[in-house]
Amino acid sequence: MPITANIIEIEGLAMNGMLREVSLEDCERPPGWKRIVAVADDGRRMSTSCMEPDAAKRNYMVMSLYLRQWGKLVYEGGEVEGKPEEE
Repeated sequence: MPITANIIEIEGLAMNGMLREVSLEDCERPPGWKRIVAVADDGRRMSTSCMEPDAAKRNYMVMSLYLRQWGKLVYEGGEVEGKPEEE
């Protein structure tokens, strides 16, 4: 059974490349609401409390983007391509 975690904690792990996966699950109550479930690199399963569907989907999309792109760049110490901005 996943532990209950704050959305900010899960998003922080995603942003830093420390999640294996993230998914959306339906909640029984209230009907139609969803929760975000995540698995950390250390195997911990976490889930948020139930939230309105639109909010859950937006947060899930952001975390998915972190997992696919940003998190790997941070975790692997990659470099951003392009010229540095001039002051």
